[in-house]
Parts: sequence; C-alpha cells; structure tokens
Amino acid sequence: MDRRVRKTQTAIQTAFFQLLKKQDIERVKVSEICELADINRGTFYLNYLDKYDLLEKMIQQSIQELVTYCQTEAAETDNLLIKTFQFIVENQETYRMLIASDKQGLFTDYLKQHILTFTATNDQAQTTEAIFIANGIVGVLNHYLSSREASIESLYEIKPIIERFQLPSNLAKY
Repeated sequence: MDRRVRKTQTAIQTAFFQLLKKQDIERVKVSEICELADINRGTFYLNYLDKYDLLEKMIQQSIQELVTYCQTEAAETDNLLIKTFQFIVENQETYRMLIASDKQGLFTDYLKQHILTFTATNDQAQTTEAIFIANGIVGVLNHYLSSREASIESLYEIKPIIERFQLPSNLAKY
C-alpha cells in the first residue's frame, strides 16, 4: 500500500477514534472525521464507504493485530491465553471503543471465527467443545471490555475453566 494512503487512513482512523471517545457512532458525522483528519470528504470516500465501513475495517485490523500477536506467541509459550489477555489489557482503550461502537457484533463474530480457525478439527465432539470455549472466551472478553466494574482477574479465571475440558491439542495450548 502506498505510504500516502497509509498516512491518510491513519489520520482518518485517529480522528474517528477521538470522536468515538466523546460520542456514540450514531452521532459521529463524516464531516467531523474529515475536519479532524484534515482531509476533504472525497478523500474519505476514496478510502471508506461510510463511517460503518471505517469501523468494520478498524475492527478487522485490530483482530488481525491480535491474531498476528497470538501466532507469534504460540510458538514461544504455553500460556497463550494469558499472553492474549495481557495484549488486550495493554490495548483495552481501543478494544473498549470498538466493542462499544460495534452494534452489529462484528468484533465478536471475527474474534470467534479466528479462535475456531485456530482450533479447527475434524472431530465433531471436539468441534462442539471448541465452539463452546470460543463463545465463552469471547463472552468474558466482552464482559471485561464492556463493564468498567469487571477486573482483569475475571479474564485470568478462564484458564482453569478451559483446562477442565478435554480440548483439541491446539486449544489446550491456550
């Protein structure tokens, strides 16, 4: 990707993120994003269809960063789940904003899909367990990121629960 395009998209995403800190996505206007990013509306629409497309692209990018991190850490540790939670905690402002703005559940869907891809198996019983665990992990993450009262400890409570299940070997590594 061209460096100028990357720079423009970064400016747009930064402006959008700043606006989402102050107001709901429904109240954010493309004109506000453009003004804050110091671009014209035409430039915005060359990169995104609308603010919801921008949000979806930011969600995809954030999930991809998380997946890349997990793939890097998977080779180096048996505590992948803990490392993943640490990564999410370090980037919790971004993830909280994405969850709060994502009315369609794209973040949750993408994350579950990546967990299931990582744990893919041909055994139906193990697939059912992987679906169960993926939904549980995503549910606890959603609770942690959506609730100011939830603590980091709630994330770490998942690991012993997962260990109680007979899991596919690639999920047990978590």
